[in-house]
Amino acid sequence: MTLPALDLRTLVFIYVGIRIGLAAVLIYLWRVQHNYPPARDWAVAALISGAGLFCFALRDLAPVWVSEVLSNALVLPGWMIFDYGIVRAAGRQPPVKLGLAICALAIGSAAWYNLVSPNHAARVLTQNLVFAFFDLYAAYACWKTAEARRLVTFRWVAVLLTFLGIACLWRMASDVVAPTLAFSTASSRTILIAASMFAFPMIVMLLALQTSQSLQGEINDQARHDMLTGAFNRRAFDEFINREWSRTVRRGDPFSLLTIDIDHFKKFNDQHGHQTGDATLVQVSKAAQAALRADDIWCRYGGEEFVALLPNTAIEQALTVAERLRCAVAATAITTQRGLLKVSVSVGVAERSSNQAHWSEVLAASDAALYRAKAAGRNQVTAAAGLVAGINR
Repeated sequence: MTLPALDLRTLVFIYVGIRIGLAAVLIYLWRVQHNYPPARDWAVAALISGAGLFCFALRDLAPVWVSEVLSNALVLPGWMIFDYGIVRAAGRQPPVKLGLAICALAIGSAAWYNLVSPNHAARVLTQNLVFAFFDLYAAYACWKTAEARRLVTFRWVAVLLTFLGIACLWRMASDVVAPTLAFSTASSRTILIAASMFAFPMIVMLLALQTSQSLQGEINDQARHDMLTGAFNRRAFDEFINREWSRTVRRGDPFSLLTIDIDHFKKFNDQHGHQTGDATLVQVSKAAQAALRADDIWCRYGGEEFVALLPNTAIEQALTVAERLRCAVAATAITTQRGLLKVSVSVGVAERSSNQAHWSEVLAASDAALYRAKAAGRNQVTAAAGLVAGINR
């Protein structure tokens, strides 16, 4: 005994139920991650497209303007919003104006080919071409994403979106050139709905996973950055320098450390207030970081003291970088409520040597050089003892 096959209307109603259930999941995801715009896009899009599919399921039961025109007016923008949310999550800005123009043109075409000049093939061609465009564009954004921590997740989303895009193209081709294909129009329509029923829940699951990964990444980043200045914090510095120490010991490459302290900062704080002091820390950090190179690592070590880790850098080059940093800070006008102020920094510089057993010895040497710079009058760069002469202001 064979089981009767599900008709198209039943499949659509089942798919509508799935979309509504997944919309509830996406709405919950949006509530949890209310500061994450893609989650909002997915929740809104799932509701809009679900309503459109429900209208489509009323074909032959409701007027054409409901089952065809209104359904397209809901499904097409919903499809665009959903896929554009994926594009944003992948780190790209989607062409919103182009997408809206495409949707408007497709909705207008659906109205024309249903109400004015009925043409089934043209209607299906327009609709599925739009679906395929949005799916394949989102798949491309996923393939090209620079989000390293979520790369595998985006790759799977790209595969599923490509699968949906191909299903849309197959549906389109079967209606336009149906006589040359083995599948009928009804079969291709069923295949498209079945493909969507298979792929959409998996895409939602992967999007929820990547949202969780994004949140975890933000938490990790916050744990590694100083909340005031945005520089890496001491915890991150320990992580970076341990890795750099292992690499340089293994390969014999040089690395240098800069220890930086804002001159007379306690007196500055007492005179101008802690709010001005905080603004000074932020602007000094930005000026100093702008003077460093792309591979250098800038950290707030504590209070008004900062440390810069310079990979693959010998002492002579490190002193040049340090002097550039000192000049950048000295030239920076600190914007405060009391007007423009200026501060200076003293910098100690040390390079790793082969007789040092741990990176803390390099840090101690740069710290000692910093105190020598401060004792010599501040606002200058000084190298660790036994290396090269310091650069005075």
